[in-house]
Amino acid sequence: MTKDLDVVIFGATGFTGRLVADYIKATGEPVRWAIAGRNQQKLEALGLGVPILIADAHDRASLDRVARATKVVCTTVGPFAKYGSDLVAACADAGTHYCDLTAEVHWMREMIDRHHDRAHATGARIVHACGFDSIPSDLGAYCTQREMIARYGAPAHEVTALFGETSGGMSGGTAASALEIAEAAEDRAVRRTVGNPHALDPDPTAASSPVRDEAKVGWEPRLKMFTVPFFMAFSNTRVVRRGHALAGFPYGRDFRYREVMSTPGSAKGLGMAIGITGGLVAFAAIMKRPALRAQLAKRMPQPGEGPSAEKRARGHWKVRFLADDKLVYVVADAHGDPGYQSTAKMLGESALCLARDPLTSPGGILTPAFAMGDALVARLRAAGLTFAAA
Repeated sequence: MTKDLDVVIFGATGFTGRLVADYIKATGEPVRWAIAGRNQQKLEALGLGVPILIADAHDRASLDRVARATKVVCTTVGPFAKYGSDLVAACADAGTHYCDLTAEVHWMREMIDRHHDRAHATGARIVHACGFDSIPSDLGAYCTQREMIARYGAPAHEVTALFGETSGGMSGGTAASALEIAEAAEDRAVRRTVGNPHALDPDPTAASSPVRDEAKVGWEPRLKMFTVPFFMAFSNTRVVRRGHALAGFPYGRDFRYREVMSTPGSAKGLGMAIGITGGLVAFAAIMKRPALRAQLAKRMPQPGEGPSAEKRARGHWKVRFLADDKLVYVVADAHGDPGYQSTAKMLGESALCLARDPLTSPGGILTPAFAMGDALVARLRAAGLTFAAA
């Protein structure tokens, strides 16, 4: 089937969708691209000068038309458990590559169970988690292990990601996704899925190395930093482990990957660590109670809202990967907040990579590192991200 387009941005009128569309346009790459969504007038008002496709997240026929027209669908329409399932199905059936920025573990598991085999058969690369969740984690672990092998001749037995200095804001879409995950977690089966460290592995019940998400303040002696639980570890770590399993366990079946946040190894840093941990406990308690969750929702940014351009530009983030106490590898962006400006780079470059680069990965429900590997690392370096040994 001839694909008339290279990339379609689905949800371009949303806060993050607009950023991704603007990013694609600013790259100047010679791609045939279009935007898609429900509202013709709102799409035209963006003034991007590209074709417009009309499609609804719950109208499978319209999604099939979009999927058949393009090599890649890049979507920001979340919460994905509510708005993403039919689009994944359409892409899997059409052999069309797909990328999104979800962190919804229970939904990713559902998509794996429903569509991995079909996508493998059609050659569609369905790549979830192509934003700050979980590209720094997945590509960071991948690059860290490549550096370990180059230096020491063998991969690390254990890699710890320490999410450190960060500045950024929250959009209404992120807030809505967080609330959706909390609501879904009222179901016991969802809680079991999210709580399984290997929830996204091809076989989530297979025997494997025991690993648990961090739950308290700790100390990292090599870096002389305090550590605290990282609120996105429940998603990022599962993505990294899936990619490792899909690759055939190249680091060994006993490979351990974990994530924490880090604070300075000072009295002030200890105070920060205690405060962050306490805040996370309180936030988790609120999200478990529907009445309190509803009150919090009123105070969160609403869909379409997000940090200003100035705040996004001032944002930054840095992740340190510690491998077997031998190597420290850094993934960072000094010029963009993690959730929006930097995520637009990561998702936009993922879409371009899937559309234009000569990848060798098979079809299926994949992870960024397994699907795109070195090609995506090269693109993100050119876009200003750091991937380097410390």
